[in-house]
Amino acid sequence: MKRFSIGVCVLASLFALGQICMAQANPWNGSWKEEPSTFKFTGATFSVAVDAQGFTTTRGGHAMPKVVCDGKPQKTPEGAMETCTKSANGYAIVETKDGKPTQKATISVSSDGKTGTRTAEIYPPAGAPFTVTMIAKRVSGGPGLAGEWRESKIASSQDNGILSIAVHGNTVAFKETDSPKPITCKLDGTETKVAGMGAMSVRLANPHTLKVTYKDETGKVRRNNTFVLSADGRKITETDITPAPSPSTMSVAFHKM
Repeated sequence: MKRFSIGVCVLASLFALGQICMAQANPWNGSWKEEPSTFKFTGATFSVAVDAQGFTTTRGGHAMPKVVCDGKPQKTPEGAMETCTKSANGYAIVETKDGKPTQKATISVSSDGKTGTRTAEIYPPAGAPFTVTMIAKRVSGGPGLAGEWRESKIASSQDNGILSIAVHGNTVAFKETDSPKPITCKLDGTETKVAGMGAMSVRLANPHTLKVTYKDETGKVRRNNTFVLSADGRKITETDITPAPSPSTMSVAFHKM
């Protein structure tokens, strides 16, 4: 806990990140700018099997439903409709649900066969569309999409590189770099429902460590983030871990603006 200079201030609970005396600011509060030079990413390895009807992707030993590429709508396990067509150097996929587009994606392989790119235009239930691009490097196999790959980079058009944190008592308004707006959570790990995304929770593990967990709509953990505040309060280091079947680890530092 941070020390207070005025005796009338009481020691706060960890879950409140410390009650603030007088005009003293909480060290977590503010806007934090990403330092691109510190970015590190270790992506998942996956394999793709291709046949005349389409392709099947396997991650962590789990084969995903086959994508049939005959230009006709196919129902997915999640209840969406997916239409895949072959293109000159890959595939184009359109996904809709309840008659509305949810995703449009292209999958392509470079002319030398060493790099695969998946670019998806995402249409969230609320907010503006955004683009996610995943680049993978070939490990083995070929030609075309067939073979084993390792993710080497993931980028989102929503990502502005600014992390925002605002603590108020036992709650925090938390906004990651690729989120359209802050989400307010309790600091005791209580889950907060997020429309169209599942749930999010924030827990103060100690005065210098925030744990953030994201779950999908089925309750399965899809990301675990740890944010560590430096002793001088000028730097935050984030470690983002995505569990199987698409395991990856990302780390990056932010400085206070």
